[in-house]
Amino acid sequence: MSGDRPRVARVSPELRTGAPSGLYDYLVPEELGAELALGQRVVVPFGRRRVFALVVELPSDSPVDRLRPLERIAEPRSLLLPHQISLAQWIADRYLCPLHEVVRAMVPPALRTGKPESRRRPRAHPDEAEEGSAEGAPGATPELVLSPDQEAALAPIREAVNWGRPEQFLLFGVTGAGKTEVYLAAIKAALARGKGAIVLVPEISLTPQTERRFAAHFPGQVAVLHSGLSPAARGREWRRVRAGLAPVVVGSRSAVFAPVPEPGVVIVDEEDSSSYKQYDAMPRYEAADVARHLGRLLSVPVVLGSATPRLESYHQAVRGRGLRLLRLPGRFGGRPLPPVEVVDLREELAWGNRSPFSRRLSQLVSETLSAGGQGILFLNRRGTSSVVLCRSCGEALGCPNCSVSLTLHQAGRTCSCHYCDYRIQLPELCQNCGSRLLRALGAGTERIEAEARELWPEARILRMDRDTVVDRGAHRRIYEAFLRREADLLIGTQMVAKGWDLPGVQLVGIVNADIALHFPDFRAAERTFSLLTQVAGRAGRGREPAQVVLQTYSPEHPAVQLASAHDYEGFATLELEARRQLRFPPFTRLLVLTRSAEREATARQEAEAEAERLRQALAGSPVEVLGPSPAFIPRLRSLYRWQLTVRSPRLEAVRSHLPEGRGWAIDVDPA
Repeated sequence: MSGDRPRVARVSPELRTGAPSGLYDYLVPEELGAELALGQRVVVPFGRRRVFALVVELPSDSPVDRLRPLERIAEPRSLLLPHQISLAQWIADRYLCPLHEVVRAMVPPALRTGKPESRRRPRAHPDEAEEGSAEGAPGATPELVLSPDQEAALAPIREAVNWGRPEQFLLFGVTGAGKTEVYLAAIKAALARGKGAIVLVPEISLTPQTERRFAAHFPGQVAVLHSGLSPAARGREWRRVRAGLAPVVVGSRSAVFAPVPEPGVVIVDEEDSSSYKQYDAMPRYEAADVARHLGRLLSVPVVLGSATPRLESYHQAVRGRGLRLLRLPGRFGGRPLPPVEVVDLREELAWGNRSPFSRRLSQLVSETLSAGGQGILFLNRRGTSSVVLCRSCGEALGCPNCSVSLTLHQAGRTCSCHYCDYRIQLPELCQNCGSRLLRALGAGTERIEAEARELWPEARILRMDRDTVVDRGAHRRIYEAFLRREADLLIGTQMVAKGWDLPGVQLVGIVNADIALHFPDFRAAERTFSLLTQVAGRAGRGREPAQVVLQTYSPEHPAVQLASAHDYEGFATLELEARRQLRFPPFTRLLVLTRSAEREATARQEAEAEAERLRQALAGSPVEVLGPSPAFIPRLRSLYRWQLTVRSPRLEAVRSHLPEGRGWAIDVDPA
């Protein structure tokens, strides 16, 4: 056998969920050695079966003495490119996750079925033509005209693209500043050099708008990748990208894994969004940070854009530590930011107003509708009521699987858990004391819609939340209907808070600004400020003057005060100083270990033992072990959960001491 041909292939088998997993070594037959490459799909014997596997390493030797030979190469073209294998290894190391789990996350489900691929073209779902490949509308490509501020921000990005330099930029601009035009110009520069681009957007609800704009500028060159597509559609888009037929990829979190052969720029829009963090499955990665490492691997520029960047990113940029700060100080076209009026809901209660709408917000909605304008009513909680309470014994109707109350949904009078999807009909009697005095408290988007229809019966109303976008294409239909002014009011959760450019919106009403403000989370103020600023930024993008009403029980809170003034830098200065004093990121790093078990005593005792073991192993180091304590949701999907937090300026010293085995979840840099 030739010395430069691989002797061993280390592969990740495509097994069904729950099957034994890991990396396995196979002998490379001499006749396949010249053809085998990283990222290829091969067929290997696995037990008594034959399964597909991806080649992730080609080591010179193996610690296993007697290797079985791999049988054949299933596809000559690699599914994963060499730089993606390197990226997978970095993710596995940074987020303390097995490499095979990372590889599994990178490849679409339709391409890792565990059985040979059918040569028949899958039948499309009716909505897949809508949400699959992004073909540009017929007609001339729109002209891209930039303002002087946009040109100034673009210049260093374009230079980095043209020279292939791995510079990283934070494009910080107010809502409506025109960051998308800067992205488009950077992509044009990349395409002119024969390169491609990856563009991440935080919410699937943003994809239709972004897709439309990008497809207009790059007709026939845009692929869309997000979890709202069917497996067949995602697989087809992936293959288009891998074949070089779609050099521009637009998508949500997992689009960072798109197999673009030669990216020239990587863009992360609304980089502060919590949806870039994968919470509930391995690898628990942060897509914005993965995008930055991808840029370093490929020596290409990365652009992070936001009106409210993560404090970690902003802190890096103002200190000049790995991020260059670029500013867009005003809105495109010189439009002013909308004024924000803060309404104290405590005063509304004193006046006897029990409606979710303050008197001022009700007045402005009526005036907006009379003038033919559009309005957005924002509440980051879905359902009709957040809790059903017994007025006799005080017991809330709870989920038997999770430590949360059930949310009442008007449709079918169903009470459901938003974590495990447990559902029951609203009972007539309290399950604790048998009383009939059950009362629904709190409000969600369903109740806001119902009350809005009562107050403004002539208004055409749409609602966007997870209950109204259950089918593919729903995001697009709602967005386009509102853009065409087929509705007067749009009621929604955070799906409507970012990125949408709707020139008809003259009023934004934030029904309750406090939902996330008082969570036991050091990021609560940052998340609240970001969400309030972003949703307020949906107003005033057209020619007509606009107004924002922010309703709150905490009008004196700095996050509310500074959001109402559109003052990100004032908020960042205040919050960063608080983080410095309390030793939270960006001044340290965190790692959360969660032990889950069917019995609470097991979870608690093992978490306590692990905390003590870590304290002893890391004694004398700057590492702190905090806890353990019950998780924020102590019981989730029938499992009890106890957590401990590791805090340290660097996490490298901790890695070799972390627990292994079933029941433990590790979250590095929790968001």
